[in-house]
Amino acid sequence: MKESPVKSGDVLADKYVVERVLGVGGMGVVVEAIHLDLHEARAIKVMLPEVLEEKDAVERFVREARAASRLKSEYVARVHDVGKLENGLPYIVMEHLEGRDLRMLLKEHGRLPVGEAVHYALQACEALAEAHASGIIHRDLKPGNLFLTTRADGSPCIKVLDFGISKQLGIDDEEMTKTHAVLGSPSYMSPEQMRSPRGVDARTDIWSMGVILYRLLTGELPFKGENVTSLVTLVLQTRPAPPSSIVPELPPEIDAVVLRCLERELADRWASVGELSAALLPFAPSEARASVERIARTLSAARNSSPTRSSPGVPSARTSSPSTTSPGRTSSGRVSPRASSPSLASGPTSSSARSKTASSPESGPPTRSWARSGAGAWRSRR
Repeated sequence: MKESPVKSGDVLADKYVVERVLGVGGMGVVVEAIHLDLHEARAIKVMLPEVLEEKDAVERFVREARAASRLKSEYVARVHDVGKLENGLPYIVMEHLEGRDLRMLLKEHGRLPVGEAVHYALQACEALAEAHASGIIHRDLKPGNLFLTTRADGSPCIKVLDFGISKQLGIDDEEMTKTHAVLGSPSYMSPEQMRSPRGVDARTDIWSMGVILYRLLTGELPFKGENVTSLVTLVLQTRPAPPSSIVPELPPEIDAVVLRCLERELADRWASVGELSAALLPFAPSEARASVERIARTLSAARNSSPTRSSPGVPSARTSSPSTTSPGRTSSGRVSPRASSPSLASGPTSSSARSKTASSPESGPPTRSWARSGAGAWRSRR
């Protein structure tokens, strides 16, 4: 573990007293600090001295603050301030969160019930909808960057961390060893990002969300290599097994949703988080409908505000809408060979549920035994 450049008791920027070090990564240290005037806790990320020597490192660090500060979603960790310490080290002041990231949740509890996993994914998709509408691509989505906290009423709330890809390959990545060759985390990285990180669009985040969903639902990664080279080969040349082949009690209909996120051909992947969220809606608890509707409105507003320019993740007029694209089909119209059913809305216990369409937010989610029915019911269903 690298030595932290700040320690408990230090006063940063003349107004934050460090309470404790929360963690040290490859680019920076995160500390819990108290604002001397407001008496409120903050999380402060300070760049490590040795990273200052790396080309573009400071710009990536500052870009994270700029990107996050532009986003107002409840599901993005808020940035309060940015600056440089007297020794020249850049810092970012963020909201202090109580809870744990999904990486730790998986380590402690294993795979999640379908309703819980989908609920968390939809909250992350809402954050991504605003980001994509603003032309911001995360490029480093993984369970460790999805932080689970609670609202004042006790309900769960996901916070997306580390916008702007200020991290380098392998930092805080539990699946791979550290390397500085590529930006991103290889286990969650799309094929196109492996080839050329600069040329990706919002669909690289959709691939990452597919890997995250796969991991949350099965407890395993869809591609498991012994090293980065073997992982890249698997991603570029093989197809993952359906989640239900690992966890037989999973509804086979969700296979098609997750596996379409992991289509290597961009045209065959979900075109936006709007399409993905609409396809996930039938598997979510009833309160998640509001998220799907906000996602649709956010992307629609962005598209209408600039009809001649297509923003990353914002479907153009040529992109099939969620209400017309079946989750069992690719965007080119062909039937996905791994789709177990032509309709993702078909449920295992209800014939009436089979008449609904999973891709229409207006149709409403069917009642399902794996969706949360009340507080505390998530884990009792596992």
